Parts: sequence; C-alpha cells; structure tokens
Amino acid sequence: MQIRFAGIGGQGVILAGVILGEAAAIEGLNVLQTQDYGSASRGGHSIADVIISKEPIYDFMVTKADVLVALAQLGYDSTKEELKEDGLLIVDTDLVKPDREHIGAPFTRLAEESTGLALTVNMVALGYLIAKTGVVRKESAEEAIKRRVPKGTEEINIKAFRVGYKEGLR
Repeated sequence: MQIRFAGIGGQGVILAGVILGEAAAIEGLNVLQTQDYGSASRGGHSIADVIISKEPIYDFMVTKADVLVALAQLGYDSTKEELKEDGLLIVDTDLVKPDREHIGAPFTRLAEESTGLALTVNMVALGYLIAKTGVVRKESAEEAIKRRVPKGTEEINIKAFRVGYKEGLR
C-alpha cells in the first residue's frame, strides 16, 4: 500500500509518516518511508511517503498513492495528481476543498478541542487513516508513537491519535 501525507510545514506530516512506517515495521512488514519539504520550516509544502508491503519493495518513492491524506490545500493541490483514480482521499474538511470524492473530518479542530494543541493534528489524522484502512494495528501505532514523539509528549499524542481513530470508526 502506498500512502502519502501532504500538508504544510508545522503540521507534523513527516512525523506521522515516520510513525506509520515504524508501526508497520513493528508488525514485521516491509516498509519504505521518504519525505520531501520546502526550505521554509513553517508554511512551505511538506510530504511524507510510506510504502507498506508483505512483499519486497522495489519503488524508491510513492509512484501512485493508494491513499492521500491532505492536511492543507497546498498539500492537496501539489500532490493530487499522484493519487490513483480509485484511491482514497482523506482530508481535513475545514482546510481542504478537494475537487474529487473524499472522506475526512475537521482534524485540526479535533486536535485543538481534544488536546488544546493544533500541532497534534498529525496524530488525529493518523488515527483516522488507520481506522479507515486497517493498514496497521492500533496497538502498533500507539507503540510507535511512544517511541517516536518527543519525550514527555507521549500521552497527549496518544490522546490525539485515539480521537482520530474513534472519528475514523464512525
């Protein structure tokens, strides 16, 4: 499965990709995770690609995404062509107005309401993605979150992840 997270700097899309890749590795799956971001640390484009497979992976990057998670309009606009025609588009419904069929939720608003921090939007979106696709187990993702987020922020990030996961189960 080829998954792309697209947003702008400061939304944590790269960390979300790293955590998803780590969760897949915990499950013994083959995984490739790459990232691309503009020179601006805030506001420029930010992309994280994750390829997960039981078979060997021969691609160096996402070629045609099965899933695109867009957290900002710029992220969507700059990557929408890489989503398969029958691919799954997941968007932050408050920030992205796509021109094709999609699902999603107001991820940034859910992050702010549940944790008080908009920057946990990446964990809300990750939880939603995992609930909708089942690409990895919830427990593997939570273990990866504990390993990868800055020390002292594990609890708030897992809380945000669970909010997104619950929303994705709806």
